Amino acid sequence: MTDEANATNRRIATTIGERVRPGDDPNVAGWQAMLAELLGRMSPYMQAGQLVTFQALEPQEKTFFHGLHASVRVPAPVSALYLPPSVRHQMLYRGRANKAALLGDDDPDNPPDAGIFLGTRANDFDVIVNALFAHPPFTPAVDVYDRGQLIAGYTYYRIEDCIQALSELLLVHLSPD
Repeated sequence: MTDEANATNRRIATTIGERVRPGDDPNVAGWQAMLAELLGRMSPYMQAGQLVTFQALEPQEKTFFHGLHASVRVPAPVSALYLPPSVRHQMLYRGRANKAALLGDDDPDNPPDAGIFLGTRANDFDVIVNALFAHPPFTPAVDVYDRGQLIAGYTYYRIEDCIQALSELLLVHLSPD
């Protein structure tokens, strides 16, 4: 392993150590349960070592997905899903009586992010790597959940930096025990 790789691994391990919080947090546990439910519904379409997404994507989402797919190496024991903003809107707001109140400033035609990346060991949702590709003024970030606890959080200046870090984060957090 190179000195640069060792330094990166030490930096990631230090960040993990600093972010671990003792005990379960009901909000974190609820969020992870919701992500696990989504991944469970999508699991028939997911394959180990692959990043998948939905069939119907908006043109900008398709372009983003192709770049994400080309940049992120998904390790063999890991399954990954790209959730584009248009699908998230359909999931959250379909059938809601007062969409305007629910949406607030979150405009489906101008979403505050480029989507979400979810990675987990194939058919095992105990640990979930969750990246949000937020547009300014928000911050792109990766959170890692383990059995209802937030065990790591990483923030980035640019979406490209977040994407660049994902391959290593998947190895660190989802490699076999």
